[in-house]
Amino acid sequence: MVVIGSGAIGGYFGFALERAGHRVVLCARRPFGQLTIETEGRRMTVMAPVITDPDECPAADWVVVATKGHQTAGAAPWLSAACREAAAVLVLQNGVEHRERVSGLTGGVPVVPAVVLCGAEVVEPGRVRHHGYSAITVPDTELGRAAAALFAGGPATVTPSSDFERDLWLKLVQNVTGGALTAITGRRLEVMTQPEIAGLAVELAVETAAVARVCGVDLSDEVATAVVDGFRSVGGTMGTSMLYDRMAGRPLECEELTGAVVRLGERHGVPTPRNSLMLTLLRNLGSSPS
Repeated sequence: MVVIGSGAIGGYFGFALERAGHRVVLCARRPFGQLTIETEGRRMTVMAPVITDPDECPAADWVVVATKGHQTAGAAPWLSAACREAAAVLVLQNGVEHRERVSGLTGGVPVVPAVVLCGAEVVEPGRVRHHGYSAITVPDTELGRAAAALFAGGPATVTPSSDFERDLWLKLVQNVTGGALTAITGRRLEVMTQPEIAGLAVELAVETAAVARVCGVDLSDEVATAVVDGFRSVGGTMGTSMLYDRMAGRPLECEELTGAVVRLGERHGVPTPRNSLMLTLLRNLGSSPS
């Protein structure tokens, strides 16, 4: 099992696959010692080797891509090496364009897109702190069910869904509301309890639902708005991947998230003024003090 990308998501789910009994190889851009995961009050060491050279990457039966969306092109050498004997590539990324981003890099190996819900952050290279949630949703297809079976016996929950495209867009609603607004304000999810912020989030969610519907996904304004309501039950110390990237001074995944709403809205003639404003702000953010 090869996991390309060893940050918060790749690190945690690489750990989950190892706990499920698989031999895992972690592929990273920068070297570090053995990966450690902090979860449920414990700190555990992941025994998987960490490699930084695509030439050292073994062929694998399954390949997991856990880079950020804007890092996908950089994963091409790893995919070329790992996909020589692979049955499929499981893509643990945000957005709604997994197949478009990855399929051209796999040499014909099929792609299984996934929705990821995992509150995790990189504290330092090789050290991932897991705050809560460890769930993946995959399409209810033969390959999707095979991907779910890979995690059996480990700490992650993987669920095949018969309405997977809707699940993708619901996660996108989370990203363009909580993700964008935490990054812009530089605050964790407690900021979503403020009425003004929550009101803006509802407007962003409704715009996103309108784009989803014109793309053929049955997503009502009420269901999209309920995503914003759900942030009120999340612990105030939990952040978002976009906030963590801003705090660390890393590039933001805004083109693949808010940008997708704006781009698809323009393509189908659906106005997205609030998301367009958020995209402009996100493109121009500097780093935030940690």
